[in-house]
Formats: sequence, C-alpha cells, structure tokens
Amino acid sequence: MIKIITPLMLAISLTSVTCAANLDSVPLPADFKYSLQIADDYPLIQTGYVAQSITKVSAFYQQALGKSELIIGDNKRRTLFYTIDKKTVRISLYARDYRTEIAIMITQP
Repeated sequence: MIKIITPLMLAISLTSVTCAANLDSVPLPADFKYSLQIADDYPLIQTGYVAQSITKVSAFYQQALGKSELIIGDNKRRTLFYTIDKKTVRISLYARDYRTEIAIMITQP
C-alpha cells in the first residue's frame, strides 16, 4: 500500500508546484492583498485587491508585462488579456469604493 501511496503523493505535490509557478509568472502590485488562490488545477485563479485606481493598476501591468493583446472595459471595469508561456492570462479589474479588485485567471491553450 505504501508503494502505491508514495508515488501518488509525489505526483500530486509536483503538479501543485508546477501550477503555482504559473501564477508566480504574473506580477502583483506591491500592496496586493490576497483573497483567493486556486493553484492546483486549470484554470488557475488568484484574486485580491489593491488601494489604487484602475488606471494605475493597468499602467502597472502594461509596464510589467508589456502591451496587452486586448483591453475590454472602461474606468469602472477593465479586462487585460496576455499570453505568457503559451498560456492565456486574463487580468480583470473592478473599481469599488477605495480599492480595485484584481482577478487573474490562467488557462491552457
């Protein structure tokens, strides 16, 4: 039984590390506060918020990741689309009260 469980546990832990590394490839603003992270299966999801405007957060991602392939939305809601390591990255921004909520989703092609 141990001969079966050990390789299985090793495979599961390596899969989680591989997926988490993909979330690590998306930079986060310095004041990002985590609210949710799903890093064990695709789509990978990470959400949180910052105390910055959508304009400042968009500028941060444009500087960190370059020009986005597509931008949808306005100054209240905005979604930026990128391709990183052949995976689609969608960064959704939503202005609410004094903060901007950020939702990052990575999907396989």
